Amino acid sequence: MAYCTHCGNELKEGARFCEACGYEVQTHAPVPVRQNRPIERVGNTPEQEEQAKSALIWSIVGAALSELGLPGWIVSAVAKGKVKRAMRAGTTGGKLKAARIVSNVGLGISIAMTIFWALYICLIVGIVVFAAQNGTNVFDRMMWY
Repeated sequence: MAYCTHCGNELKEGARFCEACGYEVQTHAPVPVRQNRPIERVGNTPEQEEQAKSALIWSIVGAALSELGLPGWIVSAVAKGKVKRAMRAGTTGGKLKAARIVSNVGLGISIAMTIFWALYICLIVGIVVFAAQNGTNVFDRMMWY
């Protein structure tokens, strides 16, 4: 099957001229015509950039609060949700990758610190209860006064 090298119209067998544009048919092999395809978008839309920026900010705040335990856990979980929402919207790029990594790290540290603080509080409460049951005042035994 031959195509016009000027307009891309399909040519009949043995035709010397294109019926669509009148261009003279070339005798050498036909040049394939590029198909009309939608132009691929490069980069993110402004809305997607805003989503990535928001996810990154929430991730950084969550990581900063991760040492406190539960507050960092909550903020990091919100950041992780924002990352997922942005990924579903087709957002790409370095900001979103960084937000995903930072939110995961913040979430992991927050979980570990929540467990640490819970055990620490249990230890303090256990010491106070033990001292109270044995009739001693824990605060009387402290060395700083």
